[in-house]
This record gives sequence, C-alpha cells and structure tokens, in this order.
Amino acid sequence: MLKSLAGGLLALAVSTVAFAQADDPRKPPTFRLGDAATPLDYEATLAIDPKAERFEGVIRIRMRINRESPVVWMHARSLEVMSVEIRQGSRTFAAQATLDGKDFIGLDAKDGKFTVGEAFATIRYTGALEPLQTRGLFRQKEGGEWYVVSQFEADSARYAYPCFDEPGWKTPWQITIDAPATNFVASNTPEVRLTDAPRAGWKRHAFAITKPLPSYLIAMAIGPFDVVDGGTAGRNKTPLRYLAPKGRGAETRWAKESTPRILEILEDYFDMPYPFEKLDTVSIPQTVNFGAMENVGLITYASTLLLAKPEEESPAFKRRYAAVGAHEIAHMWFGNLVTLAWWDDTWLNESFATWMGQKAIGTYKPEWQSGWQRSVSRSRALFADRLPSARPLHKPVLERGDINAAFDRITYDKGAAVLSMFEAWLTPERFREGVRTYVKERAYGSATSRDFFKALGDAAGKGDEALAALGAFVNQPGIPLMDVTLRCESGVKPALEVKQSRLRPAGTNVPEMQWTTPACFTYDAPGGPKVTCAEIANGANRVPLSGVAQCPHWVAGNARGAGHYIVRFDEALTRQALLSLPTLPEAEAVALVSDAALLSRTGLLPMNKALVFFSRGLDHPAVGVQQAAIEALKVVHPEHLGTVGYPATATAKATIDREFAGALARKYGWTEKPNDTDAMRELRVVLLPYAADFSGDKALRTEARDRARQWLRNRGGADAMMVTPILDTAARFADTATYEALEAEALATTNQRDRRQLLSALAKVRDDKLMKRFLALSIEKRDGQDRIGGRDVLLSMDDALEEDAVRRPVFAWVRENFDALAAKLPPETPAQLTRELGRLCTPEDRKDYVAFFSERAPRYVGGKRRYELPLEAMDICIAARPRS
Repeated sequence: MLKSLAGGLLALAVSTVAFAQADDPRKPPTFRLGDAATPLDYEATLAIDPKAERFEGVIRIRMRINRESPVVWMHARSLEVMSVEIRQGSRTFAAQATLDGKDFIGLDAKDGKFTVGEAFATIRYTGALEPLQTRGLFRQKEGGEWYVVSQFEADSARYAYPCFDEPGWKTPWQITIDAPATNFVASNTPEVRLTDAPRAGWKRHAFAITKPLPSYLIAMAIGPFDVVDGGTAGRNKTPLRYLAPKGRGAETRWAKESTPRILEILEDYFDMPYPFEKLDTVSIPQTVNFGAMENVGLITYASTLLLAKPEEESPAFKRRYAAVGAHEIAHMWFGNLVTLAWWDDTWLNESFATWMGQKAIGTYKPEWQSGWQRSVSRSRALFADRLPSARPLHKPVLERGDINAAFDRITYDKGAAVLSMFEAWLTPERFREGVRTYVKERAYGSATSRDFFKALGDAAGKGDEALAALGAFVNQPGIPLMDVTLRCESGVKPALEVKQSRLRPAGTNVPEMQWTTPACFTYDAPGGPKVTCAEIANGANRVPLSGVAQCPHWVAGNARGAGHYIVRFDEALTRQALLSLPTLPEAEAVALVSDAALLSRTGLLPMNKALVFFSRGLDHPAVGVQQAAIEALKVVHPEHLGTVGYPATATAKATIDREFAGALARKYGWTEKPNDTDAMRELRVVLLPYAADFSGDKALRTEARDRARQWLRNRGGADAMMVTPILDTAARFADTATYEALEAEALATTNQRDRRQLLSALAKVRDDKLMKRFLALSIEKRDGQDRIGGRDVLLSMDDALEEDAVRRPVFAWVRENFDALAAKLPPETPAQLTRELGRLCTPEDRKDYVAFFSERAPRYVGGKRRYELPLEAMDICIAARPRS
C-alpha cells in the first residue's frame, strides 16, 4: 500500500513536469526533464589542461524527439555555451541556448520547431575546473603537479557537458580528450587511438565506445600519473592498472595484491565475468563527501584509502581498502551493468554493494568479518533508524535535496543489514540464485526495487510473501523492538514470548509500523548453543525453543548479531544475560553490549543497567566484545550520568574507566606486541586514547606526548595504526610547546595522510587558549593564501564538534565566525557543520542551535534535512537525561 502510494506520487510528479513542458515548452523544468526527448548516444570531445582553470568541450548528442516542440531541455550547470547546431532530417540550423542559471539548458529552435524523430545537437562550450569542491570536473595539486579527475554522481555530469543527467537514460558514449602531451589520460574504456591534437604540444586520446551507461558513470582522469601495470584478473583476463600521483606508484602495492582476488570472488558470486573491458584504480588527493566512486572501468579513491608506504600498510589500512574496493567493484554488476531507474532506488545500489562487499571480504579474509568489525555496519544502521523522522530505504525523490539525502547511513548500513537478514531467511543459496537471475535478465538496462524483490521471491519459492516482508522493511522507517520473556512450564517445551512493536525513543511519539521480521535466537543447550528462528509479527508471538527440554541458562536475542531489530529482555532474562555475558558466543555478546548502548542512549534502558552490560563486556575473553564495550563507553553522554542514588552512575562509570578500561590499557600499552592479532590491534586503537582520557592515568598521556614528539622528528615512535590515537591524545592534553610542534608540522607537510591526522588531532585540543588559536588558524590567511584549505577545514570542524569536551565552545566560535567559515568551505557544505551537533544535550544548547541554524541551514542543498536530524537527536538526548 505504502509502496504503491509512493509510486503514484512519483508518477504524478513526473507527469506534472511533462504536462508543464507541453503547455509552455519554453519554461524550464523544475526538477526532472520529462519525456519530450530521449538521448540515444553521445560523442564528447574535451580539451583539458590540469594547469588551467577552465576547459573547452564539444558534445554531439543524438536524440529522439518524442513530440513537436520549439525547445528541447537538458541539463547543464555553470557552463558557457558558445554555439548550438541542430541537424534534423534535411535541416541544419543554429539554435539559441537558453540557460536558466541553475541546472538546465534549453535548445531553442527560434522561428522553427523540433519535429518528431531523430535529431542531432552539436554544442560548443567552456566550463570551470572546480578548485575546491570535488564534483563535476575538478583539479587538485599534489607534489607540485596538477591533476583533473571527475566525480559525476549523483547529478554533476552537467558541470562537464550538457546532457540528459538522469540515471534511467543509458546510452553509449564516445569520449575523446585533448590534453598536454606530458599527461596520462584515462576514461571508462580502453584508448583506441592516440594522435596529435590541434594544439601544439597536445595529444588527442580517443576511447572505445562504452556500453550503454548513464551520465553519472562516465569518468576521466588527466595528469602526470604514475601508471602501475596490475596484470590481468578474472575469467576474461581483465586488464588492471593503478594510477597514482607522480612518484607514488609504489604506494599502490596493497591494491595491486588484493584487487585481483576480490574481483574473482565477485565473479564467482554473480557467476558472470567482470562485465566491462578494463579496470583502472585511480587516486584522488582529497575528496569531499565521498571516499570512492564506482565509475565503469575507472574507480576513483581518496588517496588515503588507496596509497600507503610500506610502514603505513597496517591491518586497518589493508582491510579498509579491501572493503571499499569490494564495495566499488560489486557495483560493476549491481548498479553499473544493471542501473537504478531513478534515485528513489539509490538504496538498492548502495545497500547491495555494502552487503556484497562485506560478504566478499568474509570470503577473502574471514577474520576481518568477525567480532566487532562484523557489527559496525549494523550498529550505525540502528542508530540512524532510531530517529522519529528516519526515512524509509525507498522514498520518492521529488527535489534535488532528496538525491543527496539518499546517500546516508540508512541507505548503506540499514539496507545491508536488511539484505543480510533476508538472505538468512530465504537461504544463502536461493538468495544468490535470485541475484544472479536479476543481473542476467536486466544486463545493460535499468531496474527497480520491485524487480529485485520479485527475482528473490521467485528463486526462493516465496513469491508475494517475500515481496511483502522485504517491502515492509524497505518502504517503512524504524526499528522493530522485541520485548522478550522466557517461559519454562512443566510438561511444555521452553518458549520465548515475543512482543514486537516499533522502537520509540524517550520523548518521541512516532506511528506504529507493521513488520514480519525474520528473527533468530541463540540459547544454551546440551552440546553447545543452538539457534531457533521464527517470523515475528507485530503483537504477541510464541517461539518454542528446539533441542532443549529444560530452561536454558541464557538466551541471546539476535543470533550472530545479524538482524535489523533490537531485543529488550524482561528482568529475569536481563539478569541471566548479565551473568552469562562473558561466556556467550562473541557475535551474540557484541550485539548485547551494542544494543544496550543504543537502548540507554534512547532512554529505554536505565544507565545503571547499561553500565553493567559494558563492564561485563570487558570481562569477556573475546577481544571483539571488549572493543564493543569500549565503543559503548565512549558514547555515554556526560548529561546522562547522574550523581544521586547508590552507586551514582557517574561514580559507577568512573570506576569502570579506572579499574577496567585503565587496567586493560596498561596491559596492552601504546605499542604492538609480537603475537598481537589484528583484533588486538583494533582494540588498542580505541582503548588507549579512551583510557588516557577517562581513566585518570596521567602516565598514558605523558607517553602519548613523548611518542608524538618522536613521530614528529622521524615518523618513529608509533605503529601505523597507532599514529592517530597517539596524536589525538597528545593534542587533547597538549601544552604550548606540544601544540606548536603539531601545528608547525600540519602546516608544513605535503603528505595528505599526515596532514589529515595532524589537523584532526589539533581540532581536539582542550586548553582554551590553544583551542582558540587553532580555530582562528582555520580562517586565517597569510600573503593572501589560506593557511588551511577549505576541504581540510570542513573535516577539522567535524572533528572538533564531535568532541564532547570542546563541542560547546567550538559551536560558539562557529556562530561568531560563520560567514568567514562558510566563504572558504566547499560549495553547499556549510550546512554540514550541523552534523555533530546532535550530541548537544541541554535545553539551552538546543535553543542556541535553533536560533542560529533554523534559517541558515536550509539555504544549502539538503540543508533543511541536515538541520532537522541533529535537532531530533538533541530532543532524544535531553529526554533521556536522568531526573533528579
């Protein structure tokens, strides 16, 4: 019902655009183009010099005119059109280009009309190479050299050429690029011809015609790259290359080692060869609001994800690249070979790639998908989905801000959790068969969520049942909350009584939602833990426990920690869970601890009980559970700790920090041990800075400062994974000399990773004078040049506002200096300064937030939504504070 209503609204919006064009064809569209014309193919020739500020272009578009009109509208933004020539049948004429100043260009036939049938438009134009934002065609300097790279998702191809910039239009593209001869040039397909360009000292690079692609998947990279030959991989011996800034090719070593195997794992899952001609992996010095992009045949990555010197190749770096790489390469089948018809199905692209990436990594390195790491995506999804205005995975996209809003934690993490849950319900084998059928039947075309659901249901033999169950999670927001009681009665098999409803955080009033949730419960049984699964509907449910005649000693409500739901035990089961937690299987124990953290943050579990879950988690022998406990302690809000009662929760947490976290930190220390596992290294990264901050152990802070100074001298004193924790701790408690040393290196270094780590650390400084010094540095100029670039400032403001200890004064500074700050940030990003303010937790702070951002944030694309989400989080935080 909700899905069909949403589809009706979207159809109404599209038809309204089309009718508006028919009634007044010279009036520009308001959002979507409608169906007056359909692109059939493109030929684009671009002249790009990375050292220049502008580029030139000629694009030839073959299109079908679907109804007679004096004007054809398409997308273009920030382009200067020089001429437009139209050829239709025997007519050739110059058209007038009408730019609406925003997203559209109208090709006006002036005294004539476009008639029904094929037409060819040749448009000559120039455009800007974006200097700050990473969208459209942008340029960046690295190591003294200039590079140009593209980023067209979601709606930024229009910055590079006039086109029909919507995902449902898939057509072949012929890309040709002229560039100075000293530059290497790459695009989606192999280069088929290299000749001299009309300009002296330039070369013309002609690339093979692409398979049918939407505009957002076209890509290019121009610059003096090091090009590393990666050999071939997969069933079709796909050529692989790695493009790094000049002199840094050796830093692609790990990507070169891991990418071939990841590609082969994905080919095996889809039972289909990699579907394109080549795979290039390209480094971008610094990105804004994305880490990597799945362009067909040319995946781009932020340099810190892709490049590392030998001493920087930590287990965390290797896992991160492999996970992101698996996600992006999975898109080649799911998103590129089969593309979403419209942005309301963004979730289908990104959720599947996230889920598939996790699955591929579990095959490649099973240890990387165990313990805490397995639970990270699920925890993020639940946290985002708790808000009253959390959006459904599938939501109509009716304005530009809706497109940006679709690329969020709901899309990536909730979608992946839902797919994982339903894979278990349908069985992995049948789920995989549905995926394979869907991809093969719709190759090189477009599809919708319903097409995917049907393929899964048919493969599993569940048909409409699967459509309804999966559709309820996709078309509705919110988290199922299951209140669970264990019943053990004489002569009756033990059973769980489960009552399902929507999770409602304290202080909220949200409508009920109806789900059929595939839920699995783990419990103690003779011979080892057993699992019973059931389909849980809203209201009361009874789940008999198989394989046991006696009441189990413990029950864990989320088997393997995989489900997108929360279990809340009654008093008896809570006591059992707390007593047994150190002996539970690792995944179930991680879920218990993480869910206790979420329930306490939403006001649904008293803090005194939550703290017991956390301390018991620290008693668990599995390192992943210990990390889950530290992560939970990290997010305990100071405003949620009381000073009344016995023991007061503030006192209880201080005891845990001192006696549990502090002791564990001293055991692990700041440096790796010879027999450390990757899980131990991951724990150390979060444990040591936490204990240095909260346990009161000054020796931990002193050692961090000493190691930071050693790292500054010769990049020694810290294992690769521990550089950030050490620098963060040194900066938090820095004296003037330490601060000045960190600041000097941050301003001097040309290493992107080092600069990012140093600026992030400086943003956390606690001393009031030093904090004000860093904030002033953020907007300071010297000799007319920014001392810190706008992209770095955006990230540093996030880092500062994320810190509980400095959030309030930093927010005050942002309010006082907003205009100067906004002027140097990348376009459309100032509203992102609200992102970390959801942790403000007093009525007074809320009042300041509303007074300042309620009118400012909506000035930016997607800003209204960015303003509303932290406000809801504040309201929940305030409602969850203890009453004294």
